[in-house]
Parts: sequence; C-alpha cells; structure tokens
Amino acid sequence: MQQPNIGDNIDNKMAIELCKYYGLNYLVDRITTHSDSFFVWKFDGASMIPDGFFSDVFNIPNLTEIALQHDLKYAYGERGNKEEKLRADLEFELAILNDGASVEMAKMMFAAVDLCGDGFIRTDFSWGFARVDSLNN
Repeated sequence: MQQPNIGDNIDNKMAIELCKYYGLNYLVDRITTHSDSFFVWKFDGASMIPDGFFSDVFNIPNLTEIALQHDLKYAYGERGNKEEKLRADLEFELAILNDGASVEMAKMMFAAVDLCGDGFIRTDFSWGFARVDSLNN
C-alpha cells in the first residue's frame, strides 16, 4: 500500500484503506459507520519532532510509519475512552522499541504522547483530533 507522505491530507477513504492495511478493523467500522463525524486532516509524521533526525540518531528507521499508525488511532479515537488511548500509546511505545529504539527512548516517547495527546490542552494531534466535535473543544 502506498503510504502517505508527511504533509499529505488524509480523508475518510484513505483512512479506511490504511486502517484495513494495518488491521485496525475497529477503526474501519467506526469511520464507515460515522463518516460524517470526521474531517480531513494533514499527516505530520511524529508530531513536534523531525522524523528523519530522530530516525537516524535514535535508530528508529520506521518512525514515520509507526507515527502514521499511532495517528490513525488518535485521529479516530473514541472521545473519553482512556483505555483505548492508553492502548494506542502502549502500542506506539512497543513499536518504537521493536524498531530499534533504546528502552529509555521508547519510554520517553511514550511519556510525550501520553502527556501531550491527552487533550487537556487541545492540540492538532490530541486524542480524537479528526472528530468534527473536536473543532469546538
């Protein structure tokens, strides 16, 4: 499957195809059932860090693809579902670790997504960020 580049827009159709590719069937069902609940969003890679630099320096060669999978889970995450968010963050940490990052780096990146993605302060990458209702929060 053709992966989006950093800066590409992700619409529902592309999100469904990506989620199918990654086996995120619960998200396929959610997007399909509630397609009018989501807006087009821009893929930014690993938010707030330069992907290429981190990939090279911290030995995470597939960082951008790992970030894409995490972004899909975040974009279409069920608002208020702390267990789903925690699972997405733990899967992110494990993927980073399995890709070659040190334990310390994987834990640091987990802490960053756990803290910055919780939605306490809304950002473009907070949990449920592609939901239409997130525009009002």
